[in-house]
Amino acid sequence: MFFHERAIGPFPKGAILHSYLGSAEMVPALAKLGAYFSVSGHTMSMKPQKARKMLKSVPAERILLESDAPDALPSWDLGSLQWVPGDVSKTLNQPANIHNQTESVFQVLSYAASLLEMPEAELAEISYRNALRLFSCQDFKVNEEG
Repeated sequence: MFFHERAIGPFPKGAILHSYLGSAEMVPALAKLGAYFSVSGHTMSMKPQKARKMLKSVPAERILLESDAPDALPSWDLGSLQWVPGDVSKTLNQPANIHNQTESVFQVLSYAASLLEMPEAELAEISYRNALRLFSCQDFKVNEEG
């Protein structure tokens, strides 16, 4: 992937490495190309030492938090899966089938902040500002006042 991205990058507005679980050693080169690294519940399945090393290698201006519900729920949130009343498809791969997906993001935030040894509020603010920068477009005004 790296060689492919290097051949077509850099990405001036950025590219997202969704639910990044790669090595810490790859982070600097990918960040230089404009990559953002999203952290999901899958991070909790990594060995804590590897997850800490990877997260600490991501520049603060390149980190994003996500729930990726229902696929990448935090390991302790599996009980939140439930059928939506009236859903005849009986598939769980719909955001509506997550009891409280907002809680999943807070669990990811809490875990990532503990590994990074920073306050949750600080990491939440960093991720929020990064998302604003990445997803803003010229014709869409986003309130950056928070």
